[in-house]
Parts: sequence; C-alpha cells; structure tokens
Amino acid sequence: MLRIIPFGLLLPLLLSTRLHGQKTPDRPPIDLSPPIPEESSSRGDPFSGSIFGDWGVPVGAFHHNEDGGGGFGFHGGYAVDRARHLSLRLEGGFLAYGYVSRDVDVPQYDEFGSYQGNTNVSYAVRQHQMYSLDFGPELTATNGTVRPYGFATAGISYFRSTMNVRPPEYDGDDGVDRTIFSAGNLAWSSGVGLRIGSRNARSGAFDIGIRFRRNARAHYANDRSLSSLSAGSVVVTPFYGSANVITIYAGAWIGPRRMER
Repeated sequence: MLRIIPFGLLLPLLLSTRLHGQKTPDRPPIDLSPPIPEESSSRGDPFSGSIFGDWGVPVGAFHHNEDGGGGFGFHGGYAVDRARHLSLRLEGGFLAYGYVSRDVDVPQYDEFGSYQGNTNVSYAVRQHQMYSLDFGPELTATNGTVRPYGFATAGISYFRSTMNVRPPEYDGDDGVDRTIFSAGNLAWSSGVGLRIGSRNARSGAFDIGIRFRRNARAHYANDRSLSSLSAGSVVVTPFYGSANVITIYAGAWIGPRRMER
C-alpha cells in the first residue's frame, strides 16, 4: 500500500512533463487582406493593331518603269479564337513610287505681314502614288518574346498622279496641285513577319516583315507616261499591266489581350 501512494504522486508529474514537451503544430498565418480582384474582360480584348513605315521595290514589268519608293501604313486585327492565334486583318497603306520636286525663291513675311526677305522652298512638281486597302486572315504565335506570323489578304489598289499647276507664291503657301490620272484595280497580298517584344502582347512589340503585293491588271502613270503639247497642256498615256511590289516594313504593334485558361 505504501508503494502505491508514491507512484500515484509521481503520475501527474510525469503526465505534465510529457504534455509540456509536445510542440504545437505549425499553422500558416491567416491572410486577412482583401482578395485581389480579377481583371475583367472587355470588348476590346480581341483587338490588335500596328503602324509602320515601308519601302517598296517594284518587280516584274513594274520594275522596268519604276525604281521604288517609301510610304506608311496601318493594320488592325480582331482575334476570332480564344488563344488569339487566328485573327481577321484589315490593312491600309500608301506608297509614293514617283516624286519630282523643285526649289523656288519666294518672299517671307512675319505674323504682321511685314516683308522679311526671300527664302528657298521645295515643292512637289509631280507625284505618283499607290493607295491600298486589304482584308484577310492572319496566323500568329502568341507566346514568347519573338512571335512569327503570316497573312494573306485581298483588296484594292488605287493609283493616283498629280501635277503642280501653281507653285508656292510665298513661304507657307502649298501651291495648287491637280490630279491628272487615277485608276483602281483588284489586288492580293501575302506576307510574313516577326513581332519582338514583351511576353505580354498588350505591352507592345517591334514589328518587322516583308510583303508581296500583286496588281495583275493595273493602270498607272509616271513621268515616262507624260507628254506636253505646244499649248502647254499635258497628255497622260498610262501603262497597263502588272504592277507588283515587294515591300519591307517596320513599325510598332500592340497585340490582343490573351484570355486566361
């Protein structure tokens, strides 16, 4: 009986030591901050676009009559799939394939109309331009910092030639130009390019590419198709045939917002 009593006194002490030796399991801290709101989608998410400058090089029969020229353009896209790989491309542009300028001395005036002397200005004597508008599909990669893409479009080309009929008469005067020829035709284009920039297409990228434009049946004019009569009037004898162009372009692109899976 006496041995049982000391053991009974030691039992609570042993249990207390064992309980104090156990470590409370770790628990992650409770985050009481408000949840980050998810970015909501908008109607503008599928849209993309770019602006660019380009240099056109005539090929085929067009090369026999022209050396090429520079221009600028724009493109807008609308992605039709969730992954943003396929889009509908609308593109417009302008190419000046012929330009003749002349310098002339004209009077210069201040804002009060006082004569300040003569100055030399340059103005366009003749201009030959091609405008384009196209529509078609585009396939593009949406991942990575380098995104290859390709497109094929169909549309119209509009050739226009103008001639100056009154030079500038004073500094700031644009003179007067007159359209001496214009014609349009159906055309198609195909091209490939690279977009180099951030992984987030919405942040923008550098856009560079090459395009082939086929004008199979075009009427166009240049300086070789112009002749002057003794009375001073100008006769235009336009060329007819293919006016195909290869253009190299570079610009800036903003892509569509990609849908999260």
